[in-house]
Amino acid sequence: MGLKKLFIRVFLVAFLCFTVLFSGVFAAFNTFMQDSHPNAEVPVVRDMEDEEFDEKDPEPVERDQLRRLVNESNRVNAVLLGMDGGRSDTMMFVSFDPDEKQMDIISIPRDTYYPREGYDRLGQKKINAAYSAHGAEGVKSIVSDLLYDVPVHYYVTLTYQGAASVVDAIGGVPVHISQRMYYKDPTDNPPLVIDFAPGNHVLKGQDAVKFLRYRQATPGSGAMERNGDLGRVEAQQQFMKNAMKQAMSIGNLPTLASSAFRFVRTDIELQDLVRYANQARNMNPDTMTTFTLPGDARMQGGLSYFFHSALDTRQLLIHIYSNGEIPADPEEARRLENGADGTEDEENGESS
Repeated sequence: MGLKKLFIRVFLVAFLCFTVLFSGVFAAFNTFMQDSHPNAEVPVVRDMEDEEFDEKDPEPVERDQLRRLVNESNRVNAVLLGMDGGRSDTMMFVSFDPDEKQMDIISIPRDTYYPREGYDRLGQKKINAAYSAHGAEGVKSIVSDLLYDVPVHYYVTLTYQGAASVVDAIGGVPVHISQRMYYKDPTDNPPLVIDFAPGNHVLKGQDAVKFLRYRQATPGSGAMERNGDLGRVEAQQQFMKNAMKQAMSIGNLPTLASSAFRFVRTDIELQDLVRYANQARNMNPDTMTTFTLPGDARMQGGLSYFFHSALDTRQLLIHIYSNGEIPADPEEARRLENGADGTEDEENGESS
């Protein structure tokens, strides 16, 4: 056998073995990392008869505007779930534009009202109850429904222990605390004590988790009030921005990934994860924008809910998908569309 033929045969055998080996690695990773929730096949059916759910339908032209932007975009969307036992304590819609290296995040308050057929108890109408009933796949479909059917391609779940591990892997996250934070819950297991003095801190591990969980002060302590879940959402958004800056500055993303590996479940396949990580490598964390789902909190049936505004949500999504070219505020967008920038006044000779 000639040397050339022998080399070709050896190369083909080696290549075949390499392909089989790494196909097995990819398959094992993709299977192991998925959320194995026992109720993953339970369908989500929104209660269409519920009058409290804000489903104001925009004009067809407005609806088509968002659909066109989505169809023309290469954005990749995921829902990030911070898990507290069987419930999602934190929920974020994360949208990444690989072309513009832009990331936008919409925080969805855990008390967001989302009625489902067959789940009629008051607590079950909050969006954070959906995971226990449907798993991460069900939450994906719910978030997409809230956001005018904008696709949610992936889910990522992360436990409190995982969040602590990730923060430790990047050396802690710097935060500024303007007022003392104090909360004590002896009934928690183990008993929870949150106590931070005002000033600059670099939070690590469980201290970072306590900062993220803080919602209100122990009565009579005089400590900081965060306005419940909405105030906590703002603090989580700022923490996430600082954490991303820290992670990008150290550049040790393999260590970060290995630290989070045990505590994360996702349906992002390994080959896609590598591609997205490479695309985001040179992203400037200062350009990341954060929003909260538009709406307002109010009481119903003795329970506090957050009721989203459908039309304002649509406008926010148009703002994100236009990469900021169209304002997120509906009134401002309408004024610009109607020539309120002064163009019509100049034409009528009324310009000042």
